[in-house]
Amino acid sequence: MASLQARSSLRNAHPLIVVNKLISLTAFIVLLAAGWVAVNYLKNEVLMRWRTPGESTTSAASAAALPAGDAATDAKAARPPVRMVYSCAGDKQFYHNSTHLAAKCDRSAMSEEAALARGLKRCHLCLPD
Repeated sequence: MASLQARSSLRNAHPLIVVNKLISLTAFIVLLAAGWVAVNYLKNEVLMRWRTPGESTTSAASAAALPAGDAATDAKAARPPVRMVYSCAGDKQFYHNSTHLAAKCDRSAMSEEAALARGLKRCHLCLPD
C-alpha cells in the first residue's frame, strides 16, 4: 500500500546537490555584480566624453596639416567654452538652462552670446553666477 505522507525534497537531498546550488547562486551573484560594474563604468565613460568633448581624429588630422604658430589656431584655443542656454517661445525676456523650462514649452537652443545679442536677460533662478 502506498504511503500518502508528504516528503520534503531537502530531507533526502544529497549533500552535493546543496553544494552545487550554492555554487550556482554564488556564480550568478558574481556575474550580476560584474555586469552592474561594467554598465556603470560604460555609462560614466560616455557621460564624461559628452561633457568634455575631446579632439576627434578629423580635427587632429586637420590641425597637423596647418602650420605651427598660426594666429587663428591660437585664438580658437584661447576662446572659452560656449554655454548653451534656452529660450522659451512664450518668454521674450529671459534665457534659462535646460532644466528650468516648462516641459511643453517650445524652446530654442542658442549660445549665451546669441541670447544676449537678442536682448534676453539671464534668469537669476536657474543661472545664479
